[in-house]
Amino acid sequence: MEKIVIVGPSSQILGVKIAQELGIESINTDIKKFPDGENYLRINIEDETLIAGKEVIIVQSTGPSASADQNARLMELFMMIDSVKRMGAVKIIAVVPYLAYTRQDKIFRPGETQFANAIIHMINYFGIDELYSVDVHAPIVLNECTCKAINIDSMKLLADYIKSIGARNIVVVAPDKGAVERSGAFANYFGENVPVEVFEKERDVKTGEIKMSGALNLKNKDVVIADDIIATGGTMATAIKLAKTSGAKKVFAVATHALLLEQAKYRILKAGADEIIGTDSIDNEVCKVSLAKIIADYLK
Repeated sequence: MEKIVIVGPSSQILGVKIAQELGIESINTDIKKFPDGENYLRINIEDETLIAGKEVIIVQSTGPSASADQNARLMELFMMIDSVKRMGAVKIIAVVPYLAYTRQDKIFRPGETQFANAIIHMINYFGIDELYSVDVHAPIVLNECTCKAINIDSMKLLADYIKSIGARNIVVVAPDKGAVERSGAFANYFGENVPVEVFEKERDVKTGEIKMSGALNLKNKDVVIADDIIATGGTMATAIKLAKTSGAKKVFAVATHALLLEQAKYRILKAGADEIIGTDSIDNEVCKVSLAKIIADYLK
């Protein structure tokens, strides 16, 4: 079956690279907003038979950026799926490297919504055949998918990059207890017996204010502080300051999804990070590790 890649507006670098890895054609989209705020999307073709009868791979991350928020990115994803379905695609695969709202998978206060599940139910409505995402914050939500759903691990790619830039005597630091399991798995990619340390973190569920504490023996160590998402950088910056106070030689701030909102870059670098490292799940200047090959390998 002939395949084609539709490159979504939020994944232009990654979408083109995936198409190149697969050796197939790619098409982009035109987008705008109407005066009333509604989204408009058009797949950039003049002949709809280019889609009819084909397997269509849609690449669209749903992370916020300077140009659009996650709600717009989700609407664009749904619009692309709806469009190729109307044009007669026989198989639809959605590659959504960053899947928005999956942090809202638990109820912390009365009246909240468990909206991660609702997002999956919306995807189910469109009747796609396969869904691929990367380091989903709460992978359990993918169990709600009615199609084949795969959560791809990016940690080996990130570890390989960190080793390639000369990091030595590495310690992986988890910014909180919730990240310990992920940090332990990440440490294994650096070799056997790479230690994992953890800071104590408390977050006020009403205000979002963070308190972090801990003194670790990190003297002359290259410290990797890794998380799945860096949003405003508050947790990461606080962890970096503590790592520096504990004697770290170098500190690398690492995330699969480096959203870097508001003043995150300033906070992280001001705190003492030597480098911010992300993947191209988010199309920005710190996407130093490409997911294209690993995603293409799954698609093959």
